[in-house]
Amino acid sequence: MPTPRRKPPAAKTVSTPARPSRRRPPAAEPDDAIVLAGPPGRLTTTVTVENVSADRLVVRRPTLHLGGEAVTGAASAIIPGGRTVEVPVVVPLPATTPPGRHEAEMELGGVRRRVVVDVAPHPALELSPRRVLAVEGSQDVTLVVTNTGNVRMPLAALTMARADDGGPDPGPDVVLALEAPAAVEPGQTVTLPARLEVPPGLDPARRHTASVPVGIADLDVVILPRDRSESKS
Repeated sequence: MPTPRRKPPAAKTVSTPARPSRRRPPAAEPDDAIVLAGPPGRLTTTVTVENVSADRLVVRRPTLHLGGEAVTGAASAIIPGGRTVEVPVVVPLPATTPPGRHEAEMELGGVRRRVVVDVAPHPALELSPRRVLAVEGSQDVTLVVTNTGNVRMPLAALTMARADDGGPDPGPDVVLALEAPAAVEPGQTVTLPARLEVPPGLDPARRHTASVPVGIADLDVVILPRDRSESKS
């Protein structure tokens, strides 16, 4: 009687050990600095203040320490014991503070905190005179320009604006010519000789106006009605 053949043993499946998963590096700790942002005259933020005592906490007059200077801001809150409150804060800096980010610290509610001051560009000009009376032809004017912002302000040597008599159609150009191109630094005041050109042919029975640009300011030019018998300047 033939001996039955034995089936070969089934191959053992060797399980390959799983590769250890790579651990992701821990996320960076969030920056806990308070960001105080805005134009230099009005930097704003909101600060979370926790009162850990049982007594009420009065929060007023934050102090910003920036570049060796201490600047007092405005804030007002009364926080009951054990409560946490969002406190709006406003801090003014000099108008000429350069734009950009500055490291600082702020004292508020008895706690000194790290602050990033983010000053926005703030172009601003003061012009004197703001309005002049003009006649047809050319006349000399002297402009006093003060840069009250925090960025350098270039002034074009030649600017113009359409004359307007209140009707639907614009009139010809009124031209303002400086003796030379100029640039005014933050906090600087300059005196600029200029020449104003009023075009001929304006209706003498109408008042004409034009707002001629001087940087971001406007020089308002007013050309009054005149008698037809008047000689033209």
